[in-house]
Amino acid sequence: MTPDRNVLMSVVVLNYKRRDELARTLESIRTQNYEPREVILVDNGSGDGTLEFVRDAFPEVAVLDLGVNAGCAGRNRGVESARGEYVVSLDNDVRFDSPGELRKVAELFQKQPDSSVLVFKILDNDGARLHMRDWCHPREARVYADREFDTYYIAEGACAFRRADFLRLGGYYEPFHIGGEGWDLSLRMIDAGMRIRYCPAIRVRHAMAHETRGARRPYYFYTRNSIWTAYKNYRGWGRTKFLAYTFAKMLYFSIRPSRFIDLVRGLRDGYAGLSTLPRTAVSNAGWRRLRELGAERPGWYTRLKTHWAQQDI
Repeated sequence: MTPDRNVLMSVVVLNYKRRDELARTLESIRTQNYEPREVILVDNGSGDGTLEFVRDAFPEVAVLDLGVNAGCAGRNRGVESARGEYVVSLDNDVRFDSPGELRKVAELFQKQPDSSVLVFKILDNDGARLHMRDWCHPREARVYADREFDTYYIAEGACAFRRADFLRLGGYYEPFHIGGEGWDLSLRMIDAGMRIRYCPAIRVRHAMAHETRGARRPYYFYTRNSIWTAYKNYRGWGRTKFLAYTFAKMLYFSIRPSRFIDLVRGLRDGYAGLSTLPRTAVSNAGWRRLRELGAERPGWYTRLKTHWAQQDI
Protein backbone atom coordinates (compact mmCIF):
# COMPACT_ATOMS: atom_id res chain seq x y z
CA MET A 1 0.00 0.00 0.00
CA THR A 2 1.20 3.53 -0.78
CA PRO A 3 -0.26 6.79 0.54
CA ASP A 4 -2.98 8.39 -1.59
CA ARG A 5 -1.04 11.62 -1.33
CA ASN A 6 2.39 12.37 0.01
CA VAL A 7 1.77 15.07 2.58
CA LEU A 8 4.66 16.87 4.22
CA MET A 9 5.97 14.81 7.14
CA SER A 10 7.85 16.48 10.00
CA VAL A 11 10.29 14.50 12.14
CA VAL A 12 11.10 16.22 15.45
CA VAL A 13 14.03 14.88 17.45
CA LEU A 14 14.41 15.99 21.05
CA ASN A 15 18.06 16.12 22.00
CA TYR A 16 20.21 16.51 25.09
CA LYS A 17 23.84 15.48 24.54
CA ARG A 18 24.37 11.80 23.45
CA ARG A 19 26.05 12.81 20.16
CA ASP A 20 26.82 9.26 19.00
CA GLU A 21 23.26 8.07 19.49
CA LEU A 22 21.92 11.23 17.89
CA ALA A 23 24.05 10.62 14.79
CA ARG A 24 22.57 7.12 14.41
CA THR A 25 19.06 8.48 14.80
CA LEU A 26 19.60 11.23 12.21
CA GLU A 27 21.17 8.74 9.81
CA SER A 28 18.10 6.49 10.12
CA ILE A 29 15.92 9.49 9.21
CA ARG A 30 18.17 10.39 6.28
CA THR A 31 17.70 6.93 4.74
CA GLN A 32 13.88 7.05 4.83
CA ASN A 33 12.24 6.54 1.44
CA TYR A 34 9.38 8.98 2.06
CA GLU A 35 9.18 12.50 0.65
CA PRO A 36 8.42 15.32 1.28
CA ARG A 37 9.77 15.53 4.80
CA GLU A 38 11.50 17.98 7.10
CA VAL A 39 13.70 17.16 10.08
CA ILE A 40 13.84 19.41 13.14
CA LEU A 41 16.34 18.93 15.94
CA VAL A 42 15.26 20.54 19.20
CA ASP A 43 18.30 20.86 21.44
CA ASN A 44 17.74 21.24 25.19
CA GLY A 45 20.97 23.09 25.86
CA SER A 46 23.50 20.32 25.23
CA GLY A 47 26.43 22.75 25.22
CA ASP A 48 28.87 20.08 24.07
CA GLY A 49 29.43 20.88 20.41
CA THR A 50 26.49 18.74 19.24
CA LEU A 51 24.85 21.56 17.30
CA GLU A 52 28.01 22.34 15.35
CA PHE A 53 28.39 18.64 14.59
CA VAL A 54 24.82 18.39 13.29
CA ARG A 55 25.14 21.49 11.13
CA ASP A 56 28.26 20.03 9.49
CA ALA A 57 27.24 16.36 9.19
CA PHE A 58 23.48 16.76 8.63
CA PRO A 59 22.94 20.10 6.86
CA GLU A 60 19.38 19.10 5.90
CA VAL A 61 18.36 19.21 9.59
CA ALA A 62 16.81 22.41 10.93
CA VAL A 63 18.21 23.16 14.38
CA LEU A 64 16.14 24.74 17.13
CA ASP A 65 18.49 25.65 19.97
CA LEU A 66 16.58 26.24 23.23
CA GLY A 67 19.75 27.02 25.18
CA VAL A 68 18.50 25.31 28.35
CA ASN A 69 17.20 21.88 29.30
CA ALA A 70 13.48 22.61 28.95
CA GLY A 71 12.34 18.98 29.21
CA CYS A 72 9.04 18.21 27.50
CA ALA A 73 8.65 21.87 26.53
CA GLY A 74 11.17 21.05 23.81
CA ARG A 75 8.69 18.63 22.25
CA ASN A 76 6.08 21.39 22.18
CA ARG A 77 8.48 23.84 20.55
CA GLY A 78 9.31 21.25 17.90
CA VAL A 79 5.68 20.55 16.99
CA GLU A 80 4.89 24.27 16.97
CA SER A 81 7.72 24.97 14.52
CA ALA A 82 6.89 21.99 12.28
CA ARG A 83 5.03 22.50 9.00
CA GLY A 84 3.92 18.92 8.37
CA GLU A 85 0.39 17.57 8.69
CA TYR A 86 1.90 14.60 10.54
CA VAL A 87 4.68 15.00 13.12
CA VAL A 88 6.89 12.09 14.17
CA SER A 89 8.40 12.53 17.64
CA LEU A 90 11.68 10.76 18.40
CA ASP A 91 14.15 10.86 21.26
CA ASN A 92 17.78 11.11 20.29
CA ASP A 93 18.45 7.47 21.23
CA VAL A 94 15.49 6.12 19.20
CA ARG A 95 16.08 5.30 15.55
CA PHE A 96 14.00 3.83 12.73
CA ASP A 97 14.27 0.08 12.17
CA SER A 98 14.13 0.29 8.36
CA PRO A 99 14.03 2.89 5.54
CA GLY A 100 10.28 2.39 5.13
CA GLU A 101 9.02 3.50 8.54
CA LEU A 102 7.97 7.05 7.61
CA ARG A 103 5.97 5.70 4.68
CA LYS A 104 4.15 3.38 7.09
CA VAL A 105 3.25 6.38 9.25
CA ALA A 106 1.69 8.17 6.27
CA GLU A 107 -0.14 5.03 5.16
CA LEU A 108 -1.63 4.35 8.57
CA PHE A 109 -2.71 7.93 9.19
CA GLN A 110 -4.51 7.97 5.84
CA LYS A 111 -6.01 4.54 6.45
CA GLN A 112 -7.20 5.63 9.93
CA PRO A 113 -8.46 9.21 9.65
CA ASP A 114 -9.86 9.05 13.20
CA SER A 115 -6.47 8.30 14.81
CA SER A 116 -4.78 11.30 16.42
CA VAL A 117 -1.67 9.44 17.63
CA LEU A 118 0.21 6.40 16.33
CA VAL A 119 2.45 4.70 18.89
CA PHE A 120 5.33 2.66 17.49
CA LYS A 121 6.61 -0.80 18.38
CA ILE A 122 9.82 -0.20 20.36
CA LEU A 123 12.56 -2.79 20.04
CA ASP A 124 15.83 -3.06 21.91
CA ASN A 125 19.04 -1.75 20.41
CA ASP A 126 19.77 -4.76 18.17
CA GLY A 127 16.17 -5.07 17.03
CA ALA A 128 15.83 -8.65 18.24
CA ARG A 129 13.34 -8.21 21.08
CA LEU A 130 10.60 -5.95 22.36
CA HIS A 131 12.00 -3.31 24.71
CA MET A 132 9.95 -4.17 27.78
CA ARG A 133 10.80 -0.99 29.68
CA ASP A 134 8.78 0.90 27.04
CA TRP A 135 5.75 -1.39 27.14
CA CYS A 136 3.12 0.42 29.23
CA HIS A 137 0.10 -0.47 27.12
CA PRO A 138 -3.02 -1.97 28.79
CA ARG A 139 -2.43 -5.39 27.20
CA GLU A 140 -0.18 -8.38 27.83
CA ALA A 141 2.99 -7.88 25.76
CA ARG A 142 3.54 -11.53 24.92
CA VAL A 143 0.08 -11.67 23.33
CA TYR A 144 -0.36 -8.21 21.82
CA ALA A 145 3.11 -6.96 20.86
CA ASP A 146 2.41 -7.65 17.18
CA ARG A 147 -1.29 -6.75 17.17
CA GLU A 148 -2.75 -3.34 16.46
CA PHE A 149 -5.12 -1.96 19.11
CA ASP A 150 -6.42 1.22 20.74
CA THR A 151 -4.35 2.24 23.75
CA TYR A 152 -4.06 4.99 26.35
CA TYR A 153 -0.25 5.02 26.38
CA ILE A 154 1.79 7.60 24.46
CA ALA A 155 5.50 6.81 24.10
CA GLU A 156 6.64 10.43 23.90
CA GLY A 157 9.85 9.65 22.01
CA ALA A 158 8.45 7.01 19.65
CA CYS A 159 5.14 8.14 18.20
CA ALA A 160 3.48 10.31 15.57
CA PHE A 161 0.77 12.96 15.93
CA ARG A 162 -1.68 14.70 13.71
CA ARG A 163 -0.21 18.13 14.31
CA ALA A 164 -3.57 19.90 14.45
CA ASP A 165 -4.88 17.59 17.18
CA PHE A 166 -1.72 17.97 19.27
CA LEU A 167 -1.85 21.75 19.06
CA ARG A 168 -5.60 21.92 19.73
CA LEU A 169 -5.02 20.41 23.19
CA GLY A 170 -1.95 22.52 23.92
CA GLY A 171 0.57 19.69 23.76
CA TYR A 172 2.44 18.49 26.83
CA TYR A 173 2.01 20.23 30.19
CA GLU A 174 5.40 21.89 30.41
CA PRO A 175 5.83 22.22 34.21
CA PHE A 176 6.11 18.40 34.37
CA HIS A 177 9.55 18.81 32.72
CA ILE A 178 9.93 15.04 32.40
CA GLY A 179 7.93 12.06 33.61
CA GLY A 180 4.18 11.63 33.29
CA GLU A 181 3.62 14.20 30.56
CA GLY A 182 2.48 11.47 28.16
CA TRP A 183 -0.17 10.16 30.57
CA ASP A 184 -1.52 13.66 31.17
CA LEU A 185 -1.78 14.25 27.42
CA SER A 186 -3.39 10.83 26.93
CA LEU A 187 -6.05 11.64 29.50
CA ARG A 188 -6.88 14.92 27.79
CA MET A 189 -6.91 13.37 24.32
CA ILE A 190 -9.17 10.48 25.32
CA ASP A 191 -11.49 12.86 27.13
CA ALA A 192 -11.68 14.91 23.91
CA GLY A 193 -12.69 11.80 21.96
CA MET A 194 -9.35 11.38 20.20
CA ARG A 195 -7.96 7.96 19.32
CA ILE A 196 -4.50 6.67 20.27
CA ARG A 197 -3.46 3.61 18.26
CA TYR A 198 -0.63 1.17 18.91
CA CYS A 199 0.80 0.25 15.49
CA PRO A 200 3.43 -2.53 15.59
CA ALA A 201 4.02 -2.23 11.84
CA ILE A 202 6.00 0.96 12.60
CA ARG A 203 9.20 -0.15 14.30
CA VAL A 204 11.98 1.73 16.07
CA ARG A 205 15.01 0.69 18.11
CA HIS A 206 15.75 2.20 21.51
CA ALA A 207 19.42 2.35 22.41
CA MET A 208 18.52 3.45 25.96
CA ALA A 209 21.49 5.76 26.43
CA HIS A 210 22.17 6.25 30.14
CA GLU A 211 24.66 9.10 30.31
CA THR A 212 21.98 11.79 30.80
CA ARG A 213 19.69 9.76 33.08
CA GLY A 214 20.46 11.09 36.55
CA ALA A 215 20.07 8.63 39.41
CA ARG A 216 17.54 10.80 41.25
CA ARG A 217 15.52 11.92 38.25
CA PRO A 218 12.81 9.26 37.95
CA TYR A 219 12.14 8.92 41.68
CA TYR A 220 11.76 12.67 42.14
CA PHE A 221 9.96 13.69 38.96
CA TYR A 222 7.67 10.67 38.65
CA THR A 223 6.55 11.07 42.25
CA ARG A 224 6.04 14.83 42.04
CA ASN A 225 4.29 14.65 38.67
CA SER A 226 1.99 11.86 39.79
CA ILE A 227 0.67 14.15 42.53
CA TRP A 228 0.11 16.89 39.99
CA THR A 229 -1.60 14.49 37.60
CA ALA A 230 -3.93 13.29 40.35
CA TYR A 231 -5.06 16.79 41.26
CA LYS A 232 -5.07 18.07 37.69
CA ASN A 233 -6.99 15.24 35.98
CA TYR A 234 -8.69 13.05 38.59
CA ARG A 235 -11.62 13.54 40.95
CA GLY A 236 -12.93 11.95 44.14
CA TRP A 237 -12.27 8.26 44.74
CA GLY A 238 -10.43 7.95 41.43
CA ARG A 239 -7.84 10.45 42.63
CA THR A 240 -7.36 8.54 45.89
CA LYS A 241 -6.89 5.22 44.07
CA PHE A 242 -4.43 6.74 41.60
CA LEU A 243 -2.33 8.29 44.36
CA ALA A 244 -2.35 5.13 46.48
CA TYR A 245 -1.28 2.96 43.54
CA THR A 246 1.39 5.46 42.41
CA PHE A 247 2.92 5.87 45.88
CA ALA A 248 3.02 2.11 46.40
CA LYS A 249 4.67 1.65 43.02
CA MET A 250 7.28 4.38 43.55
CA LEU A 251 8.07 3.11 47.04
CA TYR A 252 8.52 -0.37 45.56
CA PHE A 253 10.84 0.97 42.86
CA SER A 254 12.88 3.08 45.30
CA ILE A 255 13.80 0.22 47.63
CA ARG A 256 16.43 -1.55 45.54
CA PRO A 257 18.44 1.52 44.44
CA SER A 258 17.98 3.23 47.86
CA ARG A 259 16.41 6.38 46.39
CA PHE A 260 13.79 6.89 49.10
CA ILE A 261 14.97 10.44 49.87
CA ASP A 262 14.29 11.47 46.25
CA LEU A 263 10.77 10.06 46.55
CA VAL A 264 10.24 12.15 49.70
CA ARG A 265 11.45 15.29 47.91
CA GLY A 266 9.05 14.54 45.09
CA LEU A 267 6.19 14.28 47.61
CA ARG A 268 7.19 17.58 49.21
CA ASP A 269 7.43 19.55 45.96
CA GLY A 270 4.37 17.88 44.50
CA TYR A 271 2.11 19.07 47.30
CA ALA A 272 3.83 22.48 47.39
CA GLY A 273 2.96 23.07 43.73
CA LEU A 274 -0.76 22.20 43.88
CA SER A 275 -1.94 25.82 44.05
CA THR A 276 -0.58 26.57 40.56
CA LEU A 277 -2.17 23.64 38.74
CA PRO A 278 -4.80 24.15 36.03
CA ARG A 279 -7.81 21.83 36.31
CA THR A 280 -8.33 19.49 33.35
CA ALA A 281 -10.51 16.92 35.12
CA VAL A 282 -11.57 14.02 32.91
CA SER A 283 -15.32 13.78 32.32
CA ASN A 284 -17.45 10.75 33.15
CA ALA A 285 -17.57 9.89 29.44
CA GLY A 286 -13.77 10.06 29.33
CA TRP A 287 -13.44 7.67 32.26
CA ARG A 288 -15.81 5.23 30.55
CA ARG A 289 -13.54 5.24 27.50
CA LEU A 290 -10.48 4.73 29.69
CA ARG A 291 -12.09 1.78 31.45
CA GLU A 292 -12.92 0.21 28.09
CA LEU A 293 -9.33 0.68 26.90
CA GLY A 294 -7.95 -0.84 30.11
CA ALA A 295 -10.33 -3.80 30.28
CA GLU A 296 -7.57 -6.27 29.37
CA ARG A 297 -4.80 -4.66 31.43
CA PRO A 298 -2.67 -7.23 33.30
CA GLY A 299 -3.02 -7.30 37.07
CA TRP A 300 -0.80 -5.28 39.38
CA TYR A 301 1.26 -8.31 40.41
CA THR A 302 2.17 -9.11 36.79
CA ARG A 303 3.14 -5.49 36.13
CA LEU A 304 5.30 -5.15 39.22
CA LYS A 305 6.97 -8.49 38.62
CA THR A 306 7.90 -7.41 35.09
CA HIS A 307 9.36 -4.10 36.24
CA TRP A 308 11.26 -5.68 39.12
CA ALA A 309 12.94 -8.06 36.68
CA GLN A 310 13.91 -5.18 34.38
CA GLN A 311 13.88 -2.13 36.63
CA ASP A 312 14.71 1.09 34.83
CA ILE A 313 12.03 3.68 35.39
